[in-house]
Amino acid sequence: MASRKHQQTSLEQAGMEKHPFHSATLKLEEVPAVSKLRLHSLMDHPLRGSHSYSPGAETGSSSGDDPAILCLRPREWLLLSESIPAQRLQQQIEELVDSAQSATLDASDGLALFRLAGPGAPWLLSKLSCLDFLAGRKYGRHCARTKMGHIAVIVHYHQPRGDQFVFDLIFDRSLASYLWLLVTESAGHADELAKTYGDLK
Repeated sequence: MASRKHQQTSLEQAGMEKHPFHSATLKLEEVPAVSKLRLHSLMDHPLRGSHSYSPGAETGSSSGDDPAILCLRPREWLLLSESIPAQRLQQQIEELVDSAQSATLDASDGLALFRLAGPGAPWLLSKLSCLDFLAGRKYGRHCARTKMGHIAVIVHYHQPRGDQFVFDLIFDRSLASYLWLLVTESAGHADELAKTYGDLK
């Protein structure tokens, strides 16, 4: 078994080669070692005292950069960080909440994250789910929960490190190979749609 320091990614664990996928209008890659912390609370605003975190109370909102804080539903958030270790992030949050009213759960080992970029990305996601990701871009960064091929997926639309907007797909890591194949095998149609209809607003 790999040590925690060199833990296999979800794709490596599934026996798949770990490298980005490219098509004419898409780029898909797995982003490993992302801290994923769930926060549940009986309060709309669970963090106390002086801090730099700003969890929104509106379902679908996304605030902060690292960690990003996604409001999945009333009084439930998902914190994502590519630089802060999960244990340290959890300690920081637990120092700010009332343990009688709120609970945290490190979900890093149970969830995987794929990053989808390019003009074909919203076409592909709209094809795979029941949501209109093309229209959703006008709202800026946000998150949504949906299903793709019967897989529950959290989609996070944001700008990592201020770069171009991307769609992060967060899901149960045991389904990584299935979702990877679903996305890559659907890429050709997304390329056609993006080339034919362009970047519709």
